[in-house]
Amino acid sequence: MAQSKAHMAATSRYEQKAYDKLLIRLRKDADVNGSTVRAHAESRGESMQGFVVRAITETMARDRAGITE
Repeated sequence: MAQSKAHMAATSRYEQKAYDKLLIRLRKDADVNGSTVRAHAESRGESMQGFVVRAITETMARDRAGITE
């Protein structure tokens, strides 16, 4: 069943209020690109969203603890 225009508008308003959206651009010819990140996330049984959030959370925790690589 197709969504009505009112439903799509309500969903859009909710998403704007509840979520921050970030754009990440990865070069296709780089060592770390969309395909490699997607494959890594899938190999760990994670979604792309879950992997990116985990990577950011863990990196921020290491940065706060003063641990660098």
